[in-house]
Amino acid sequence: MNQKKFEILYVTGKYSSLLEEISQLKFTKPSTPIDEIERAICLSYHSRALIRLGKIDEAEKLVQEIINIDINENFSISKMISQTTRINFQITKGDNSESIKNGEITLALVEKNKDDLSKNPRLLSHWCAFLHFLLGIAYFYQFQNERAKQYFQKGFEGDHTNLYVKAKSLYYMAFLELEKGKLTSFFKNLERCLRIYRSIDAKQGIAWVKAWLGNYYLQKGDLDTAQTHFSEALELFKVIKDLQGVNLVNSLIGLMLYQQRKLEQARVILETSFDSSIEIGNPMITSYCLIPLVLLYIEIGIRSKAEKCIQKFKDLSKGQSSDRVKVHSLATEAIFLKSSPRLIDKAQAQKLFLQLLQDKDNELQSHGSYVWITSDKFFSFFVIFHLAELYLDEFKLSEENIILQEVQELINNELQSANDQKFSPEYIELSLLQAKLLIIEGKIKKALNILEDIKQIANINNLYRLEENIGLEIKRIDKEFTKWDSAVSVRERIRQVEIEKYLKEVQDFLTFHHQ
Repeated sequence: MNQKKFEILYVTGKYSSLLEEISQLKFTKPSTPIDEIERAICLSYHSRALIRLGKIDEAEKLVQEIINIDINENFSISKMISQTTRINFQITKGDNSESIKNGEITLALVEKNKDDLSKNPRLLSHWCAFLHFLLGIAYFYQFQNERAKQYFQKGFEGDHTNLYVKAKSLYYMAFLELEKGKLTSFFKNLERCLRIYRSIDAKQGIAWVKAWLGNYYLQKGDLDTAQTHFSEALELFKVIKDLQGVNLVNSLIGLMLYQQRKLEQARVILETSFDSSIEIGNPMITSYCLIPLVLLYIEIGIRSKAEKCIQKFKDLSKGQSSDRVKVHSLATEAIFLKSSPRLIDKAQAQKLFLQLLQDKDNELQSHGSYVWITSDKFFSFFVIFHLAELYLDEFKLSEENIILQEVQELINNELQSANDQKFSPEYIELSLLQAKLLIIEGKIKKALNILEDIKQIANINNLYRLEENIGLEIKRIDKEFTKWDSAVSVRERIRQVEIEKYLKEVQDFLTFHHQ
């Protein structure tokens, strides 16, 4: 058995060849003359290759072999490797609470038995790095970003030669920076990560980076660059037969088509990606196309399909413990309820959206399970734009000015708490909404100051679409809004500012920033 060969085949995306190499060893048969370390290594690469090929049910059968192993008795390198296999599968299925528990137990045993394990220093270094990385992912999916960062740093900075783990750790560290609004650090980490991936020909890793770079350019409004990255990522995923990666990129392409109002093309590609992801059984990958597909169904007037889509996702993710999946599910349900013609449903949607803005350290009882709320401020921006629409609907019924004041307070609080993200497209969009509401309230000068500031920020950061939109808004102030007098009602001002049209456009734009 040659672990180095297995690693090269896995990293370069030659999953079928890897499975062929492993099958020749017949490691699952007790009579096969293979030691426990080699058997554990075969199990790890075999299960991971199956997962990458979307054969999660087959991977689960393999993992069942190690479920009843007593890890505490005679702890060894082979048991440590087997635990990484188990933890990796639990993360795939969204069972992050168990993966964290098993990961921390395994690390404690590694530390306790370090002297004995150090007799195999290369193996210990390689698999310890993988274990640290897996714990980083599990904490990341639970929005425990500081803990995640600690483990990703160990995976990246550790004294080991596992370049694939170094790159993947750096990849996730990039998204930790993005969630804090540090775009420069985000790109710097992704570029470093991409260099490592290319040095080892890690096609899957390169494809993931390309996919999310495409998503970033999509949000900037640079559709040509976005399409280039999506095409490169899609081709790489197809080459290595990674169906989950194909589904992810197609979900992003479907979002792009949706934003371009090519609704029928978007529907076909999003439905295909969603159905395929449901069949594979990975809740996290499936969640990527959940929100845009539901939004599309709502827009074309088939809420019944949106409801079935939501139920399928609930069935798939039932019993799993990924907080990111839970948040996506909760947000999708709120979006669906918001689209209802019934006031009682809209009120429930407002309640769910407000829950999603609560502090991360608060536990909120929802649907019989606890939801830890996201620390991702960009997701908060997305939620606020949907909430603003509900507040405006409420205002139309009562015409109580206090409702508009509540929206402004919500926006002001979010902008203040996210001040370090002021150069991001999402922050600028929220500031633009703030300015529109000030125009409605007749505070033209204050609105104009905000618009001039964010137009300059958009220009500096080459956010072409935003810069153009803000410029048009400034022109409209001079042409139309400065002529208003007290006789112009607030309801009429809402109509002239076209704030409802803007909210719809920006909701589409912010459907995801990375997920």
